[in-house]
This record gives sequence, structure tokens and C-alpha cells, in this order.
Amino acid sequence: MKLKIAAITAILGVLSLGSYAKDMEITPGYYDADFSKYDFIDTSLNTIQFPKGNASFEPFFKKLDTLVFENRGKVRILHIGGSHLQADVISGRIREHLIKEYPGASAGRGFVFPYAAARTNTPASYASSYKGIWDKSKNVQKEITKQLGLLGIAISTSDPRAELTLLLDKYNNEPIWGETSFRLFGFSDSNDVHPVLRIDAMDVRGTFDAASQSYLFTSPRPIDTIQIAFRWNDLAKQAEAAKFVTDSLYKDSVARADSLARVADSLRLDSLGLLPPKDVAATNNAKPALDSMFQGDCDDVLDTNCLNRDEENSLVESTVNKAAVVDTTPPRPRFTLTGILAENNAPGITYTNVGINGAKVQNYFEEVCPLFEKEMSYYKPDLVIFAIGINDANVDVFNDKQFRDEYDQLIKRIQKVSPKTAFIFETNNDSYRKVRKKKYVQHPNGEVARKSFFMLAEKHKAGVWDKFSIMGGLGSMAKWEKADLAKKDKVHFKTAGYQLLGDMFYKALMQAYFDHIANLPAEEPSTKTTKNATTAATVPTIKIPYKK
Repeated sequence: MKLKIAAITAILGVLSLGSYAKDMEITPGYYDADFSKYDFIDTSLNTIQFPKGNASFEPFFKKLDTLVFENRGKVRILHIGGSHLQADVISGRIREHLIKEYPGASAGRGFVFPYAAARTNTPASYASSYKGIWDKSKNVQKEITKQLGLLGIAISTSDPRAELTLLLDKYNNEPIWGETSFRLFGFSDSNDVHPVLRIDAMDVRGTFDAASQSYLFTSPRPIDTIQIAFRWNDLAKQAEAAKFVTDSLYKDSVARADSLARVADSLRLDSLGLLPPKDVAATNNAKPALDSMFQGDCDDVLDTNCLNRDEENSLVESTVNKAAVVDTTPPRPRFTLTGILAENNAPGITYTNVGINGAKVQNYFEEVCPLFEKEMSYYKPDLVIFAIGINDANVDVFNDKQFRDEYDQLIKRIQKVSPKTAFIFETNNDSYRKVRKKKYVQHPNGEVARKSFFMLAEKHKAGVWDKFSIMGGLGSMAKWEKADLAKKDKVHFKTAGYQLLGDMFYKALMQAYFDHIANLPAEEPSTKTTKNATTAATVPTIKIPYKK
């Protein structure tokens, strides 16, 4: 694709072609991080490295060219990992830059999920809520009872009162999202219940696609709130079942209130010395609230035993809830949801984060997530950023060859759907391993995993963002914690730390794209070029990221 000098000048304002050099001085703007107080961070390494060149990135860069210079097409980015990505703080920061630095360049929010219904943390960039009783399956569980897709999580319900709500602009000062197209991936066991999109108190029916097990909804106007209700084919039966469930839960709440009253009476008796002290001790043995963005019983998502207990407790909770509303009528209609793809018809960028707390590479294999390719075929990412590895390397003996082999399998799954996808490997962050209470030791596997990521990049002609080295290498996580950028578990970052990493990754990605632009051939302006330049001038101005 040949770009005219006039078009480039129109988009880049006062910048000239020669100003694309890496040593270009950047005027302070949206990026205002003061790295002088973080001398342990090596910003000189903040680049996307290409061990075998960037030829495989040409399709991705050309799609960006078409979007930036001609305001046409969509660019889809997928960022996949574990708890860092489920929290969506680092990925949310990158998405925020893409939206705010290029106003109007959003093609939609991408894949979202009502994580609240699965009783786990919703990404920090939006909110979710639910009604009714739901059970879940995640790709990190020992026993998976549902078919999983791209997101690695699914929820099911037979509750006649079930509803799901996602508020995409919940935490934005001003509305950003205006979605018009929604593809809900899910299915009814017996085709006797279907989802509806609730807009202005009206039910919007979707078109069911049996091949993809999905429903396509079109909104009559752009919306930023996704409210899904479920309608049984037999509405009278649904109303009757809803009344039964409501009545049963009311009776159960009365019984619970009575039980709590008895506990209160016991405490009063104990205060009079009429009960043994051990009863008070048992009552006071409740778990404290966790100071973590990773909601759940496990503050350390690398603690496999704790995660397993969390799943068992969740199963018990689900069983108890169901028992409270059991009736003798035939099985109710059941619906399973695996994800929602939210987009619009405008040209722009869609950036999706995929992450499950505790996930490893193998947790996205076919036997775990059989619907992975089917759902991805509706997204077809132009760029995939891999951030899986911190959980794989959290072992005493790290089998790096197996780690690379597993990544090979995952990459094959993606290339089946999108063979021209570009890949960036994000090396693991430095981390510490907990050996006993409040005692942590350096985890050397971060360096071993780093070498594997570079080997994978060479094999698959991919890029590498060397987060491990950028943040300071082995032992640097302690410095990030001391600087109030990381959590006490020495595995996860605080919001400020994630945002700083997001800023740096975005800068590195944009610099790689600017380097591509700098090497494009140019022609002298012509009459047609001038017309294109006028059109191009309406495209959001490219902003060069900060430089230390």
C-alpha cells in the first residue's frame, strides 16, 4: 500500500516523515508517568522485539493502515492470559489508550461475560449483575460439566426468574460504548427456552444459529447496557415456576432468620456465662474480607489447593441453593451461556481480554474448551497477545519444553480460524513463591520461561514484549511492592502497577507500528491524493507515546 506524503502529513499534523525515528522527542501528553522514581524499571527495553523480523505483522499493520488512513475496516485484538487478564486492568489500560487517543475509533467492546453470576470477579472495566440461581464451569476446575468456549467459562440456569445485566460504561466518566450488534453464545438443552435482549422494557428476539450455538441480536439504537432475560416456550409454566421459587426462597429466608435469631440468643446466653467459650470461638472463626481485586476465597490465585477448595465450596453453595427450591415437577428448561460478543457497525478497533484466575496454557485446549475455535471464528483476531505462563511456571521443576509444546498446540487452534494472525508473547512478570506464612522466596522460573517465550517467538515469527526484563528481572517484584505498585503476594500488581504496564505496552506497540509507517514508500501528491488527504484529516490524529 503506497501512502501519499500529503495524507501522512494531514493525519500526523506538524510531524514530518523524518520525525518517526525512535529518538524523536515527544511532547508530554496523556502519558505523564515519572520514571525517575522507578529507577529499577528499564525503559530502554520497552520495545516489541522481533527475533525473526516483523514480516508476519504485515497483515495486521496493513489493516491498521486502512483504518488510520482511510477510516475503513475493523482491527480485532485478543489478549489472553490468567488472573492478570480476568481483572482487565493492564488490558483495560491498553484499550483505554486506543479509545481515548483515537476518539471514535471503537468498533465495539468485544467479548464480555457476566462473571458475577459465576461468583468471580468481573473485569474492572465494566460491571455485571444477575438474578436467579446459576451454576458455573471454568477451565481451571478439576471436573468441567459444561462445554466451554473462547472465554473458558460458562454458566447455566433453570431458574424461571433468571436475568443478566452488563453495564459497559459503569466506571466511565463519559459514555464510551454504543453497541448495536450482539452475538450471544449459548444453548438450551431441549430448545425450550431462548434469551431476549431487553431494551426500553421491550423484548428483542435474536436470530438463532444452530451451527454456532449462538443468537444474533440487533439493537434499534446504540446501547451500553446489555440486559438479557430468558423466556420459556411455555410462559404459563414459567410464571408458575417463578412463583414456586419465590415462595420457596421466602420460606427459606424465614428459616434462616430464625436460625440467626437462635445464634443471637446463644451469644447473649454466653455473655451471661451460660455457654462454653468454645461456641463463641467457633462463631468468631469467620473468614475476614479479602483486600484483593481478585474476589473469591483465594487471595493467591496461584494456590491450586485453595482454588480447588473454592470450587468445592462453590459446588456446596450451589447444591444448597438448589435444594431450597426443589420441587417434584418435571425438569425445568435450562440455558447455558458461554459468552457475549458486543460490536457496532463503525470502523475501528475491538480489543478483547480473555482470562481466568489460575489459568494455564493447557486450560485452553480442545478437551477443555471444545467451542474455542467456533466462537473465535466470529472474532478472528488480527493480533493475539499471549500473557499465559505465570501459573505454568509456578512449580518446583518447570518443564520448559512441555510449556513450548503446549503453546504450539494453542497456536494451531488459533491459526485454524485466523491463519494470518500476528502474535506477541508477553514474558512472565517476576514473582515470588510462598513457602510459609508471610515468607516468600524468589522464583527463578521467570527467567526460564522468558527464554522459552523468545524461542517460541523465533519459531512462530512472532514479537516479544519482555516484561520480565523491563520490570527489572529476577527479584524486581519486591521493588515494585516497595514502590506501592505490586501486592503483598508478590505475584499480582496494584492498579497503579497494572496501569503503568499498560502504558508501556501501548507505547511499545505503537512504536512498532510507527516504525512500519516510516518504512512505507511514498509518492508525490496528486489531485486524487489531495482529496484523500482531506478525508484523512477527519481521522483522529495519531499521538506518539511518551519517551523517557
